[in-house]
Amino acid sequence: MNRVVLSYPLSVNTPVYKDNPPVRIWPQTLIENGSPYNQYVIQTINHNGTHIDAPRHFNPQGKTLSEIPLDYFVFNRVSVIDVPKREDELITAADLMPWADRIAGSDLLLIRTGFGRIRGSDPLRYGNRNPGFAASAARFLMAFDSLRAIGVDFISAAAAQKPEEGILFHQIMLGKGRKDGRFILIMEDLNLNRDLSQIRTVYAVPWFIEGVDSSQATIFGEKR
Repeated sequence: MNRVVLSYPLSVNTPVYKDNPPVRIWPQTLIENGSPYNQYVIQTINHNGTHIDAPRHFNPQGKTLSEIPLDYFVFNRVSVIDVPKREDELITAADLMPWADRIAGSDLLLIRTGFGRIRGSDPLRYGNRNPGFAASAARFLMAFDSLRAIGVDFISAAAAQKPEEGILFHQIMLGKGRKDGRFILIMEDLNLNRDLSQIRTVYAVPWFIEGVDSSQATIFGEKR
């Protein structure tokens, strides 16, 4: 089976969004220092690196990741679209409308802007000048009943320089105020800078941490 990893490894070099605290990793014990085993301490907020936003992130009545059935994180109708965006630009409903036929029937939509190409070379810009979504995009996406998640190649669905639109986007996507409980998961900081034309199934395996709104995830796809 041809598999492709869509997650970035979590490391001390992982870019962070705005002024979020960085990832810290240090050894507690090392074999080279005389211990019989290696053991590390990992310190991070749950929104650093490749991660999944669950409803509780912006919806006080929403589920945490550990409350969502495991099958929900397996996607068999994956669509990939290219919506080029530069720093600080917003993805709007008008940007997504030409792709409506592709989105219809999909359970996961991967949106590639090209911004992910600077992640390694300019992490400060990646974390502070990222593109994001307008609230209109959330309203447009919520109209597709089959859609269960989206994934993006930038650090957050909220543009760092336009937080108001980002807050509204997250609230709508994560079901705040809805009576029917519907939501669409948001996968952020994905590595989409590759050929995804034959991708068939995507597995998004989060850390299951009780009581936490969202978490890091290992996300990978299988190609036809």
